[in-house]
Amino acid sequence: MSITLQDIEVMLGILVNGLPVIGKTDMKWGEVCRDLLGHEPPPMIPNSNRSIFAGVRIRYKWLDARFAAPLAVDTDDEVVQQHANYHLFVWMGALLFLDKSADRVSLLPLQFLNPINNARQYSWGSAVLAWLYRHLCSASKKDAMQIGGALLLV
Repeated sequence: MSITLQDIEVMLGILVNGLPVIGKTDMKWGEVCRDLLGHEPPPMIPNSNRSIFAGVRIRYKWLDARFAAPLAVDTDDEVVQQHANYHLFVWMGALLFLDKSADRVSLLPLQFLNPINNARQYSWGSAVLAWLYRHLCSASKKDAMQIGGALLLV
């Protein structure tokens, strides 16, 4: 038995038709965070496990601390948009593009939320399936100790 695009669509309700989820990996991710989330993380600390950034991944705790307070009634549209980006981004990172570290989320999907209404035109199901198979391949190595991906499909 293998997991297919139809499984993704039926079980998760995610569209499998649309533009391919192909983006850049060499972006200035701090600036992307600032532009789409309204907060720029501190620069990466080389050879440190305490860094907010690790490659193109960012710590959940740092993000959660910035968006913990509820929005005020008179919040401007830009801040509402940033909170919507945050919630969609974290949902995608926690369920669909799960990182095996479990305390960081990949910033790669964030670039497709600019503007947020563009997200509907992409084939997220295909990206989720590819991400899952990538992590299943990594987990099959003899020295692997963890697994990532949309594990609720397994």
